[in-house]
This record gives sequence, C-alpha cells and structure tokens, in this order.
Amino acid sequence: MRRAAPVVLAFAAIAAVLVPYVALGGASYDPTPVADPCETREWRSPGGLESALEQVVLSALDGAACTLEVSREELVLALRSDASLDAFADEQGISREDAEEAVRDGLDRAVDDAEEAGALPGVTASLVRRVTENLPPRLLLELVERLGGLLT
Repeated sequence: MRRAAPVVLAFAAIAAVLVPYVALGGASYDPTPVADPCETREWRSPGGLESALEQVVLSALDGAACTLEVSREELVLALRSDASLDAFADEQGISREDAEEAVRDGLDRAVDDAEEAGALPGVTASLVRRVTENLPPRLLLELVERLGGLLT
C-alpha cells in the first residue's frame, strides 16, 4: 500500500489540474480572430507619453492596413526590414513607396486623432508629425519601440 501512495498522489494532482482545465473549455482551442483594422477604436485615456505613443502607432498601423486591405499583423511583419517590405509590396501589387505612404498617412491621421482626444499635447503632436515626414516607417516603429523603453 505504501508503494502505491505516490502513484495515487500523482494521479490526484493530475486530476486536480486536468478537471478544471477541461471544465473551463481547455479541451477546445479557437484562436482569437484577427481584428478588423478598418474598425474605429476608441482612444482610451493614456497613462503617460509611452501609452499615448503606443496608441498612435496602433492606430496608424490600423489606418494603413485598412487602406492597403491587409491585417495590421501582416503590415507589421512587412515593416520589419527593407526586404520584407519589398516582398510585401510585390505580393500586394503596389510599389514600396505606396506602402510607405499608406503608413505615413495612417500616422498623420493617428496623430490628429490623438491630439483631438487630448492624448498628445500640441507640441508633442507637432514633433511626431515632423519625425514621421522624415523617417521611413520601419525606422519609425523601431524608434517608438526604443522610446517606450526609455519612458518606462
């Protein structure tokens, strides 16, 4: 009987984890659908500049993805390098410049929305606009990512 106790205890531990997992729907997996980039998202009250910039970037990517009729995730993957952006443009039957212009237009709209919602002060919005005019979209995303690390 003493030899069986660890085995019984192990099965009890497995059951303690497995039963609630199955009861809560863990037996089936339905992936979360990709969000529609054309659906307008409400601006939430940012907790600081980092949060506001994050919302601007997500909104900009949504706008550009909607214009290009792709998912935001697909666009983000395309912006990770020059080669991936070129491949993306070829797949979509557009020029690289058209893809970059869509991202810039999305950024302009997102900055306007953020400023209107009070998420970005006018001076910051002007600075962001000026930067977006002069940097390629891939570098903009990298810059925002690095700024996020500095602002926390």
